Amino acid sequence: MAYQYATLKVNGKRLNETLQSTCTSWGALPNSTGMRRLALTQEDKHVRDWIVEECKALGCEVKVDQMGNIFAIRPGTEKGRKPIAMGSHLDTQPAGGRYDGILGVQSALEVLRVLHENNIQTRCPVALIDWTNEEGARYPGAMMGSGVWSRTTSMETCYKTIDAEGVTVEAALEDIGYLGKTPCDYRENGLESYFELHIEQGPKLELAKKSVGVVTAVQGMRWFVVRVAGVEGHAGTAPMDARSDAMVTAARLIAAVKDTATSTGLGVATVGVVTNDTQAQSTIPSGVEFIIDARCSTDQMVDDLCTAMFKTFDDIVKKEDNKTSYHIVRSYGVPEAVFHTDCIESVRASAIAEVGEEKIMEMKSGAGHDAAWASKVGKSSMIFVVSKNGLSHNPNEYTSPEDCELGAQVLLQSVLRYDEGVKSGSILPYKSKI
Repeated sequence: MAYQYATLKVNGKRLNETLQSTCTSWGALPNSTGMRRLALTQEDKHVRDWIVEECKALGCEVKVDQMGNIFAIRPGTEKGRKPIAMGSHLDTQPAGGRYDGILGVQSALEVLRVLHENNIQTRCPVALIDWTNEEGARYPGAMMGSGVWSRTTSMETCYKTIDAEGVTVEAALEDIGYLGKTPCDYRENGLESYFELHIEQGPKLELAKKSVGVVTAVQGMRWFVVRVAGVEGHAGTAPMDARSDAMVTAARLIAAVKDTATSTGLGVATVGVVTNDTQAQSTIPSGVEFIIDARCSTDQMVDDLCTAMFKTFDDIVKKEDNKTSYHIVRSYGVPEAVFHTDCIESVRASAIAEVGEEKIMEMKSGAGHDAAWASKVGKSSMIFVVSKNGLSHNPNEYTSPEDCELGAQVLLQSVLRYDEGVKSGSILPYKSKI
C-alpha cells in the first residue's frame, strides 16, 4: 500500500511563533535571545502548565509520572497499543538558548496539532513527552527523568539530590505541582517507539551543507569528580620550593585532560567546574575539586581515554613530588546508545522525501539526550537540524525558522511512516534485551 500522508505538512509559522512567544514569556534572559529556565523552577512550572493545557485542548490524555515527566497521549484506533512518542525537554542551561530541547517539545506539539486539525487516525496512540531535568543544570545528573523512567537511575537517589540552595528534587516537584502519581517506569508506562528532534549542537551539518541529520547512535559519556589535596599555607611566607599547592597541581591535571584527549584522538574531554576550598587571595589552597566530562564514540574508547588520562595524572603528581595527591570518584555516566533500525529508517525515508538524499547526513550524537536512555528499553532515534555556527548552551544559539519547520516536518512524517509500518506488519513489536 502506498504511503498516504506524503503531502501532509506542519504549519511552520505557527511552530516558530509558538516557540518564540513561550520562550519570551517564561525564562527569557534580559536584553538577549538567551534563556534561563532551570528545571522545576517557576518558569518551568508555567511552561509545563501551558503545554498541558494545549495538549488537553487537542483531546490528549495527560499523565504526570513520579519524576514529573509529562506524557500527553492522543488516542489511536487500536486499543491496547503503546504510544509512538515524540519529545525532548523544556528546561535550559543557566545561560542557554531557545532551541536546545525546546524545539523538540514544541515540534511534538505542532505534530499533535496537525493530526488533530486534519482528523488523522493513527493505529498507535501518539504522545508528546516533556522529560524532567534533562540539562542537569539545577540538579546534577543530566537526563534525570528519562534515566529513572528507563530504570537506569534510582528515583530515590534523584529525589534526594539538592540544588545550590539545598532544595531537593522531590520538594521542588511538589512545590510546582508536578510530583505525579503515574509510575516512572517504562514497564508500567511504556512506549511503542520514541523519536526526538533536536538541534545538532555542533557544526557538522552546516559545514557539510546538509539539512537533516539521521542520528544512529549517541556516544558514551562519563563524569568524574577529581579532588586534589595539598597543604594550606600563607601566600606571603611559605617558600615556593616548600609548597604543597593544590591549585597548581590541579591546573596541571586539568591541562592534561585536554592534552590527553588531543594526543590520543579517542574523543573529547572537558573540565567546566573548578572549586577551591579556601577561596582566599592570601592563602595557598589546600583542596581543589574539578569535574571531568569525557565522551567517545564507544564505551571501550571512553575506558581507554580515561585510563590514559589517569596514567598521566599519576606521572604529574610523581613529578611534582610536593605531597599533593588526588582522588577520583565517578559521578555519572551514560553508555553508548545505538538506535533502532525501524526508527532510523522511518527518519531516513522522511528526510529523503523532504530534502533529497544528497542533503541528509548519517551521524552520531556527541551530546547526551533522553533518546539515549529510551533506546535502552525500546525503539528510538533522533533527527538533527542545523545549529548556526555549531553553537549551543549559549544565549546566541540559533536555528533558522526554516530549519525548525523542516525538523518538525521530518518528525511528523517519521511518526506517520512508523505507524504505517505497524499497520502493514512490516514493523514488529520491540523485544526487550533486559
